[in-house]
Amino acid sequence: MASSGLNKTRKFCVYVHPKAGDVTRTWHVIDATDVVLGRLAVQAANLLRGKHKPTFAPHVDGGDFVVIINAEKVAISGNKREGKFLYHHSGHPGGLKSRSVGEVLDKNPDRLVEKAVVGMLPKNKLGRAISSKLKVYAGPNHPHAAQQPVPFEIKQVAQ
Repeated sequence: MASSGLNKTRKFCVYVHPKAGDVTRTWHVIDATDVVLGRLAVQAANLLRGKHKPTFAPHVDGGDFVVIINAEKVAISGNKREGKFLYHHSGHPGGLKSRSVGEVLDKNPDRLVEKAVVGMLPKNKLGRAISSKLKVYAGPNHPHAAQQPVPFEIKQVAQ
């Protein structure tokens, strides 16, 4: 019996395979002032992956460059500033270190935002290539004015 190409339990997804030269990358600048960290990370990850483009394919790096400014003014909802901890281990016995989100935000706000966005990308070679197009700065200034970045407004409900 021949198959008709469409199984009743599986649906086929057809992707346009953009070539490396066909991908046009634009630069977006996002102001993180008073934007909740998770909502900022979702929007930035979608722009980086290229999910807003009609030529999206999950196995192709077809996204745009994203510049995030004012990372020090990002909003942390709830009591996560003091109640949520970020952990890392030195590799030695008893070497588990922890810092609260507030401590990381005070010391390295750009790393906190970058970790949130990179955590929403694929965990493979493609994800590492995509994450290299993310630029995060703690203050309002960035050195990418020559690329003429387009402002990207994040629409969020009031907190």
